[in-house]
Amino acid sequence: MEAPTLTAPLARHLWLLRDASQLAVARRFAEEAAEAFGFDDDETYAFTFAVNEAVSNAMEHGEPFEDGTVRLRIDDETSGLTFSVLDRGTFTPHSPPQIDGVADRGRGLALMATMVDYLQIKPLDEGTLVRLTKRRVATA
Repeated sequence: MEAPTLTAPLARHLWLLRDASQLAVARRFAEEAAEAFGFDDDETYAFTFAVNEAVSNAMEHGEPFEDGTVRLRIDDETSGLTFSVLDRGTFTPHSPPQIDGVADRGRGLALMATMVDYLQIKPLDEGTLVRLTKRRVATA
């Protein structure tokens, strides 16, 4: 069975069980959306990498909804392609992340920020929302 084709305007939702085995599903969700949006291979890789990190963080550090899921959404917006992940956890900022740090962990936000044009972490009554937006590179 082939994966569904995405058409513009794009707005898709996906609820994933909070389980690391679901990361491949999240990556495929992001990759299909990036390709449908018209990203080239490098842009698709960067967008998918950032999405994978955001979903990994929600699954590892966040809390699932009552049904055991974290909630994903992709929107085709004028400003670019936007991915959102919502979990029931409460975000607690630590010291500013550093990419060149020595630690093996704790650099996810900084890595995401280098892969997309806009990163937002927004505390909400129902949990924490992370939004990533990537614009297409202008072609000549």
